[in-house]
Amino acid sequence: MAKSPLAGLNLLLIEDDVLLRKRLAGFLEKEGAEVTPVASVAAARNVIEAMSFEAALVDVNLPDGRGIDLLRERVFPPTTSVIVMTAEGGVAGAVEAVRAGAADYLVKPFDPAEITARFAQARRLRQVKRADEFRRGQEDDLVFGPSLMGVREQLTK
Repeated sequence: MAKSPLAGLNLLLIEDDVLLRKRLAGFLEKEGAEVTPVASVAAARNVIEAMSFEAALVDVNLPDGRGIDLLRERVFPPTTSVIVMTAEGGVAGAVEAVRAGAADYLVKPFDPAEITARFAQARRLRQVKRADEFRRGQEDDLVFGPSLMGVREQLTK
């Protein structure tokens, strides 16, 4: 059996519908993700302050605000891949989510396998970005070399 792309993924699930939250959490856990489910913007803020997450699945409309506002306010670190979900479809909502910083956008109802595919893609993109940043750092060391390291450090201060 192939390893799930979500294996070991530390994921925050923000969904106010109790049944959907339980179903999504159950599915994600079966896929190997470590899920922290919450039902509101306030609960999400508290959890984000205490923990870090590799990914988040965020409902747009919550009882105490909009999940998308967490993206706008940069509550999530840039390393967290956020997928926004909503029952209200439409191009405008998708554009709003992506502009706010979401990695992707899902319209309810959706096949849970779609979550796996979207987070797997976001994880691959993050790995490529990290590799590119590492490569650029090594190129800087090659360009500057050991004799100019002091100059480089002075320039970056």
